[in-house]
Amino acid sequence: MRAAARTLIGLVLAYLPMWLPPLTRAAGVDVGVTGPASSILWNALAVVLLVAYIFGVERRRLDSIRVVRPTGKDLEWVLILFGCHMAWAWLARTVWPPPADGGTATIAAMPVLAVVALVLSAAVFEEVLYRGYPIERLTELTGRIWPALAITVPLFVAPHLVFFSPSWLLYQASGTLALYVLFVWRRNLIACMLLHLAVNLPILIPTVAGR
Repeated sequence: MRAAARTLIGLVLAYLPMWLPPLTRAAGVDVGVTGPASSILWNALAVVLLVAYIFGVERRRLDSIRVVRPTGKDLEWVLILFGCHMAWAWLARTVWPPPADGGTATIAAMPVLAVVALVLSAAVFEEVLYRGYPIERLTELTGRIWPALAITVPLFVAPHLVFFSPSWLLYQASGTLALYVLFVWRRNLIACMLLHLAVNLPILIPTVAGR
């Protein structure tokens, strides 16, 4: 199987589950899982399929998508970039107080344990699906990283804009930028998972405060 075909199949496995809920709803099929928690199910399905594909079809290991032990320097950059994101988020919220949005309200109304599961799963699954696999494979295929970024950034950002509203860009896009910078700079997916977890943890504040 040619490299382009292998990469295309891998990308389909990574992103098709994301579109299953709207497709099944359009077809009148109730899959029984709705709301933010459904992303745990669909992302888990995508990652399981993708990991099976990496091992079974591509005959490669997880280090081919940069799942490797982070170094001290990797962790240092996690802290630096998290600090930069939090500084921008604080400044933006201070100067331009965020409007209420349905996405945050929906998550705040969920049980605390469900939000914790959502945060943890997003940190792991989304890094595999939006950074590790597509960036590594598309960079190998094209010899350049820019095509990979041009494809993955919109795919990652668009669902967040739909769920949280376009104002998400002002307050949280710095976290997305930090994740891409970290991956491109350090090429360590575990470090990106840790940064992603740190960036998402503040969503617990309105959840706990509402109890």
